[in-house]
Formats: sequence, structure tokens, C-alpha cells
Amino acid sequence: MSVLYESIDGIALITINRPEKRNAMNAAVVNGLIEAWERFDQSDDQVAVLTGAGDQAFCVGADLSDLPGEVWRALPNFSVPCDKPIIAAVTGYVIGVGSSLTLYSDMIVASDTTQFIYPEAKVGVFQGIMGGFPKKMPYAVGLEWTTTGEPMSAERAHQIGFVNTVCPAGQQVEQAMALARKIANNAPLVVRTMKHLALQTLPVSPMDMYYPHKRRLDQIAQSQDAVEGVTAFSEKRKPRFQGL
Repeated sequence: MSVLYESIDGIALITINRPEKRNAMNAAVVNGLIEAWERFDQSDDQVAVLTGAGDQAFCVGADLSDLPGEVWRALPNFSVPCDKPIIAAVTGYVIGVGSSLTLYSDMIVASDTTQFIYPEAKVGVFQGIMGGFPKKMPYAVGLEWTTTGEPMSAERAHQIGFVNTVCPAGQQVEQAMALARKIANNAPLVVRTMKHLALQTLPVSPMDMYYPHKRRLDQIAQSQDAVEGVTAFSEKRKPRFQGL
């Protein structure tokens, strides 16, 4: 499976499982993450830890030989809104959409070998998601990082408040799980309400508003009712809508 989900004492451990591709994102990973976020949101698990298999990379971005499609749907807290905390445990390369996954996570535990890279300005491709960086890092620093495409070390990310904890390589999941256990042991209603209220105070980028609306409009365009409406119009009869 491209994405693994393991429930451990109230903690969901979600793993991008393509180590041979350095966890590059394809359609299978996108769909697997969507399913994981939906499962987490509806489960009794109180905290999620998101990581990548292997020690080379958390995620090196889109798989150019097997394009992922709508990567925004795989982001935590985005297409599947959730009031439960989500912690990213990362090591090695965190590139492109890999960086977007961390941006939309609530907390980050990074190994000292982590390199955050957002190369879109260098390659001329941009879907707008990383435009929301001011919610997680200072404007000037974030703009320098995104517009130069140069790597940001784990230590630098920690200095600017993007990363919560830096640890030795190989310990990132262990430390993220330890943090998750502290949270999972607390009152769930309080934890969720704290996150809910905190999210309301963060700046909202145009893409944060656009993509969720796009999803709803796409659902309408692809619905059975849409087909029925067009068919009924062409047949000059009253449509029989079913809400599907």
C-alpha cells in the first residue's frame, strides 16, 4: 500500500510508503492520504503523526513519471478539515508538495538532516498552495525561501518557528509519537477546541478559500444530477433530481 495507517493507543501513525521513490507523490499516495485523513477524522484516535518510509526523504514532491493529479486534496487540514492535532515527523529531503504537507500539519518534528526545499520558482510550476506560508513562518523569511528555491535546514526552520523540535536522524517518529502521547492523554474536547479556535486566527490565503470551493463545484459538475439536468433539458421534460 502507498499509504499505511496504524492506530496505536489513540494515535494514528500515517506513513507515505514509497521508500524506493523517496516517497514521491503519485495518484495512489494522494488517494491514500485522503482516505487516511477521513479515517482519522472519524476515528477514536486523538492525534495523528504523518511520516515517510525510509531515511532518505519524507517526500520529494510529485512523481514526474506518475503524476499525482490534485495534490491539494492530500494535504492535512485542507480537503478534510479536522480539529484533532496532526504532527509531521520528517527527515532528509522535504521537497515541493512534501513541504506543503508540513505547512498544513499543525506541528513538525524534524531530524537534523532535514532539508526543506520549495523549487517551483526555479522550475516555473506553481499551484498556489505554498502561497499560504505566512500562516507558519515570518513573511520575509518565507518569501526568501519560496522565491529563491534554496534549501532551508531543520535548524533554520526551528529558529523561525516553523519546526517545533529538531532531533538526531532516526528519532523523528519516536519523538513525534512522544509528543502525540502527551496530547492524547489530555481532554479531547479541550484539545480540539484549542486547535479549532487557533485555526480561526491564522491568515487565510486565496488558495485556502479556492480549493475547498473548487471541490464542491467539481462534485456538482460530476454528479448524477448534473447529467440528469442536461438530459432532461434536451428531452424537454422535468428533471428527476436525487441529490447524487
